[in-house]
Amino acid sequence: MPRVKSCCSAKTYSFCFPGSCICFHHASHHPAEFIRSVSIFHPLPNLTHPVICAGNCILGSYPLHPGATPVPGHDKGSVLGPILFNIFISDIAEGINGKVCLFADDTKICNRVDVPGGISQMTNDLGKLKKWSELWQLSFNVDKCKIMHLGRKNPRAEYRIFDTVLTSTSEERDLGVIISEDRRVSSQCNRAAGNAGRMLGCVGRGISSRKREVLMPLYRALVRPHLEYCVQYWRPYLQKDIDILERVQRRATKMVYGLKEKSYQERLNDLNMYSLEKRQDRGDMIETFKDVKGIHKVEEGSIFKRKQNSKTRGHSLRLEGQRFKSNIRKHYFTERVVDTWNSLPVEVVEAKTVIEFKQAWDRHKAILNKR
Repeated sequence: MPRVKSCCSAKTYSFCFPGSCICFHHASHHPAEFIRSVSIFHPLPNLTHPVICAGNCILGSYPLHPGATPVPGHDKGSVLGPILFNIFISDIAEGINGKVCLFADDTKICNRVDVPGGISQMTNDLGKLKKWSELWQLSFNVDKCKIMHLGRKNPRAEYRIFDTVLTSTSEERDLGVIISEDRRVSSQCNRAAGNAGRMLGCVGRGISSRKREVLMPLYRALVRPHLEYCVQYWRPYLQKDIDILERVQRRATKMVYGLKEKSYQERLNDLNMYSLEKRQDRGDMIETFKDVKGIHKVEEGSIFKRKQNSKTRGHSLRLEGQRFKSNIRKHYFTERVVDTWNSLPVEVVEAKTVIEFKQAWDRHKAILNKR
């Protein structure tokens, strides 16, 4: 079931999240394109464009050629469903002028709307979606189609699909992360802390032992992933949001036998752990290393811009920060990591592998902490 969303930012964009109810029993077959399957993920550029999302779908069986007789559906959970779904939506982005982001069964289309022709381009893209739907005979569930506007100067125009006005939304969950119109992360922090807290409660009730050898592996495997899922995107910067996440780890370390009366930092030292904030710093640098070294296989310059001036001191892989008016913008991943990365010594940034970089980073931080 594809969903459509639309939104806008400081440069004023709109995202369209379409929701569709697709039944493949009545699907037509695009000539020669049936066998082509595409699954692409591209990070949204600071959440400043309109988007269209494909969500869950009602999967059935697919005839292999136009003359085949449809078979009534396959088992739910079969790997065949997602594969065939990708095949059917592989050409959904063709002819779309806005930025299209695809990931599995999620699709987003975004357009800048504070420039001449921006609104009409978004309207035309939605019209092309309608034609695609009619060609494949896969109908969108218009009730699940939403649009999100980013930017204070966003004209907040009305957009239609199948002659139905899309519902505007200020908050939407996308790929497990809550995206807000004001680009704040408090809702995501509350959700992550809530899920982690409930899981920690299950661990506490289900495990009678309070030994660190038992509790800490369970915490790392079942609880902490809730607090760190995609955190490089939504990392909190307000102290209240940082405390909400850190409170879960405080509670987990108190559960260990013999550590309840000690301070939080003493508990972390005894357990050989870092605070979540320090782990986020480390995670930021690891992701930056992967981007700079090309491990992520993204287009060069699409995330970071390298400094061209080599006369100043520092390593040769320094990054160039961008100017921005919004105070929120400085907390974006692509902005907050620049100064820290540029200040790293040569032996850290020139590591050959991710493992070597992690080890070099840990040694570097250990030296700084001793000063």
